[in-house]
Amino acid sequence: MKTTQNNIEEEIEDKVIDWITLGASGRLIASKPDKNKFTADLLVEKKGDYKGRDIWLKICSLIGPVESEKITKDFLEEELNVDKDFYLLFAYFDTIKQKISDYIWLVPSIQFRDIADMIKSENGQRILRFEASLDIKQNDKYSKFLVYTKELGKLALEAFEADGKFKFKETIFQEVKAINLEVLKEFITEARLNTYAANNSPADNPRLLQSTQLEFQKGNFFYRDIFFSGNKKIIGQEIIYQDSKPVWGMNYIGDKMGKLETNFLKDALFRRAGTCRLGQNCEFEKREFKYEDKGQGTSDDFFGQEQVFLSGKSIYKLEYRGGLISDKL
Repeated sequence: MKTTQNNIEEEIEDKVIDWITLGASGRLIASKPDKNKFTADLLVEKKGDYKGRDIWLKICSLIGPVESEKITKDFLEEELNVDKDFYLLFAYFDTIKQKISDYIWLVPSIQFRDIADMIKSENGQRILRFEASLDIKQNDKYSKFLVYTKELGKLALEAFEADGKFKFKETIFQEVKAINLEVLKEFITEARLNTYAANNSPADNPRLLQSTQLEFQKGNFFYRDIFFSGNKKIIGQEIIYQDSKPVWGMNYIGDKMGKLETNFLKDALFRRAGTCRLGQNCEFEKREFKYEDKGQGTSDDFFGQEQVFLSGKSIYKLEYRGGLISDKL
């Protein structure tokens, strides 16, 4: 089925609603207005007994691909509504990639009227033109209105706390980078080799009461393993941060073992660090002990179960599940 302009505009509008409601944790409502004094597409309101200013959004869909790196949108000056609560939201959709850009331009109508390029048509009408570069590293007069889509809800919520006024932040926008799974897996392996499997000393003041917390850092990666160990079960979680953003994690729950069995488990995890608890199958044997991990998936989405056998009898089981929290930075 061919994607039409109406389909794209509806998709963008639905996405804007999601960005606002999810980003504001459900504290804002974005909907199509029943009464529309601004010819806006969306009305943003705060839940509860809030009686302040509402926010009106005009969604301007910019559809590509474009021949140049610039996108434009024209408005007849006499038809443009201008008000302190009325904003123009420009969103770019690439029909080749079939996706909306990760950023939008949110321009107050009053400021747009003042900074837009003025053009006269052949019949003498005055046209206000929005023109911006798709390369967000190129500074222009609309750069300060750039907002990452995931930040829109939070920014709108802050606007309500500031009497309806958006406080645009001086943000240096960087190109969104994909997570390198091979590099991430190498760090996971190294982090495990230097923490639990290596009997590394835990943190003195763990974040969670009565937990054990292990940490390892290298470059822009940071690893934290927090677990609780009782007389029956061990329950824990591994989290990896890249550039201070959580990108990967794994939850696990297993049986409690004695000291001798635990030492064997650590030895197995140390020797098979590159394959264990990553969704692969691996084994390790030492004297009467045998370690076995049966997993499925890859390091970005996996689950499995590991066991320790003593003279052929299972004495320990642990189940795990993990994967990428985000595939982009």
